[in-house]
Amino acid sequence: MKTIKTAINEQFRHNGILIAMGCFAVCLLLTRLVITHSAFYFFLIWNIFLAYIPLALTGHMIDRPHLIEKKLYFWLLFFAWLMFLPNAPYIITDFIHLKRESTVPVWFDVLLLISFSLSGLLFGIKSMKHMFYMLAVRLNYFAVWVAMLVISFLTGFGIYLGRFLRYNSWDVLHRPFQILASVFESLTTYPDCKTSWGMTLGFGIFMFLAFIMHPDLED
Repeated sequence: MKTIKTAINEQFRHNGILIAMGCFAVCLLLTRLVITHSAFYFFLIWNIFLAYIPLALTGHMIDRPHLIEKKLYFWLLFFAWLMFLPNAPYIITDFIHLKRESTVPVWFDVLLLISFSLSGLLFGIKSMKHMFYMLAVRLNYFAVWVAMLVISFLTGFGIYLGRFLRYNSWDVLHRPFQILASVFESLTTYPDCKTSWGMTLGFGIFMFLAFIMHPDLED
């Protein structure tokens, strides 16, 4: 129990402002529930939880530099982080659920979705900043930037896998061969490849530019 409390305190200390943004989004959702008596957007709570996992992982690693020096430990956590990273910007695509038929004005739902999307995006960008610093310890400067570019495109493709093929991060472990087959088909079969390549390049470039543009959020 003490270990759990310590981990929670560490996350709040380092990511307090970002967590506050996520809490604001949840408050908007609860307000919508009271007004509409509808839990339609409650899937966003699960999505924002998944979006926070990459930042929680890198926060854990940053606070334990002596463990990062262990190659197996570092690369296992890196792989886990990479699997969950697409969940952070994925919430942006939840705008497809925006409906005009509601007892709340459309601007409220837009604000709700923006709050969740921005929270998820910032979680992902800050975790990428953390990973950049950790990779910089192991790789040369050029290799780190190439790695971040590749990670951005993999994130874009991960968003496609989640939105259109409905895979989640855990499927990498219990359905790896099915995912590989789907990946190959989606990248090589027309017309599916237009969407897969479009989202990979579009969201990949977007994530890389957001990563470059965003200032450090370190305390």
